[in-house]
Amino acid sequence: MKIDTQNKRKSLMVSVVFNLKKASLTSFLLLFYTFLLLSSLQSPRVSAANSSSTNFQISQVDHTVEVREIGMIIINDTIRLSATGESGEPIRNFLVGFPFQYGSNIDYCFAYDTLNPDTRHTVDLDVGLGKIGFYGINVTFNTPVDISEGESYDFTVIYVFSNLVSQLSPTRFQVDFPLYPSLAQEADTCNVTVTLPSNADYILINQPITFNETIVGTRLVLNHTKSSLESFTDEASILIFNKIDATPLIEVNEIKRKITFDQQGNMFLSDSYHITSKTLGNLSDITIQLPQGAYTTPTAQDVYGDLNIEPHSANTYRIILQEEPTRPALEKNESKRFTVMYQLPWETYVNQQSWSDFKLTFTFLEHFNWTIRKLIVTVTLPEGAEYTNATVSPYNIQKNVFQETVTFVFHNATPFHDLNFDFTYTHLVFWASFRPTLWIGVLAVIVAAIVALWRAPKPAVPTVPVPIKDLQSFVNKYGEKTRILRELELTERQARRGKISRRRYRVRKRALESRLSVLARDLTGLRQKIRTAGPRDADIMRQIEVAETELEGVGTDIRRVETRYRHGEISTEAYRRLLHGYQRRRDRAKTTIDSALLRLREEMR
Repeated sequence: MKIDTQNKRKSLMVSVVFNLKKASLTSFLLLFYTFLLLSSLQSPRVSAANSSSTNFQISQVDHTVEVREIGMIIINDTIRLSATGESGEPIRNFLVGFPFQYGSNIDYCFAYDTLNPDTRHTVDLDVGLGKIGFYGINVTFNTPVDISEGESYDFTVIYVFSNLVSQLSPTRFQVDFPLYPSLAQEADTCNVTVTLPSNADYILINQPITFNETIVGTRLVLNHTKSSLESFTDEASILIFNKIDATPLIEVNEIKRKITFDQQGNMFLSDSYHITSKTLGNLSDITIQLPQGAYTTPTAQDVYGDLNIEPHSANTYRIILQEEPTRPALEKNESKRFTVMYQLPWETYVNQQSWSDFKLTFTFLEHFNWTIRKLIVTVTLPEGAEYTNATVSPYNIQKNVFQETVTFVFHNATPFHDLNFDFTYTHLVFWASFRPTLWIGVLAVIVAAIVALWRAPKPAVPTVPVPIKDLQSFVNKYGEKTRILRELELTERQARRGKISRRRYRVRKRALESRLSVLARDLTGLRQKIRTAGPRDADIMRQIEVAETELEGVGTDIRRVETRYRHGEISTEAYRRLLHGYQRRRDRAKTTIDSALLRLREEMR
């Protein structure tokens, strides 16, 4: 019995061990096949590039690094592929890259046939290069490249980098860049060229190499040749150079350009900038370039008010950002927003193709050397106009009763992007007279209604003498109301100019508005008593109420036109003309109120 029991126990243990091993083997095989499946899904580009690597070699690479004034780095890799003598399939794509730490700094990349720059190839960013630690770019040729014995094929890859230049002192700068391209196979020769900004002096590089220095125009060019460039080279270099009167380093977070057309054929522009200073020390001014043909003196403003703007060269202006003590200088890593407003000649940029069709030929932004993180361009058409089409798809089309606004949005815009566009719209000519005709019609209806009411027989209204004390109380309280309104306006003006603190402004404003509320309640009751005294007194009250309504409307119109002027929707001349008209309306209303109060004082005698 003991033997049988022991045999059963052994059999049970063997069975358990066998099942455990079987389960472990099954899990292992499952994981193994999963790994193979994922590998096959994740690396088709690498295998596609390596599959044809036996029938060509990289005979030469020209690695050009250009450091631009504003801190932008342009790297140009021109790669020459030569036949190895072995026949094979045509080359459909090629992998090139750089060390992975530069991946967050790339803004734009494109590739083309070196002999025909208009032939652009398809570029896929952030792909596997076949080894960890690299940022890969897959260039897919538009037409597969078939290289015969003794022939070669050249193509070029352009990279645009930002935030790789830093300032060590007022005149000394440091640039961090990949010294060589990272390739999946060896290259016979690599020619490295580094072009520094204008009038810059080379100091040193943290690599044991020697540059040959040449001067091209006003720029220093450094050359170095490396034979037999190893595959997967990841040499990151830091080069230091010296430059006097360097252009300030800035980062452009956003630019909003508003293009507005009015009914009279005027073209108003407003460019709003949001920048961050990367300059060591303080940034006191910035130079911008306007489109060709700006014929009105541009104006600039920020949250504090108007900015000084000075002509610098043709279509170029210098904006003063620092004005102590109201505007402190912009320190490193601080941001600022400002707006530049100007006009362009309508006939230069808009072509009338027919009696109702118009075409705007323009550039979203021109003459810049930055990477613009976000570029927003809005086109506000004249009243009654309708958007037809554009060579660039709009981001949004907003419509109201009479106007349309078309918005375009771009991210990471660089000088290498094609920002030219054609914009067509339809506009009927009678819309220019639509609003004047509408206002004349409304005015005619109002006049007809007034005449009809004036000629209608008026019932006799009994006359009830108004107590002298009520008239005197109304005149005194109204005078106090006028005084408080002037004091409230003065307080708001002092607060805007910073002459009183915000806390004192709120306390004073609250007290004045509380007193105005009490006066308004008392004046309403007195008006009702005076109105019932007879037609003459009722007419005086009506004149005062109409004049008060006119004053409120004028105040609203003045605030609206000031907002439009700050946003660059109207010119300075139009702004002043409108303000002059509103001031005349305000003076007429005040004169009406003064005359009515004088008539009440005469009744008090």
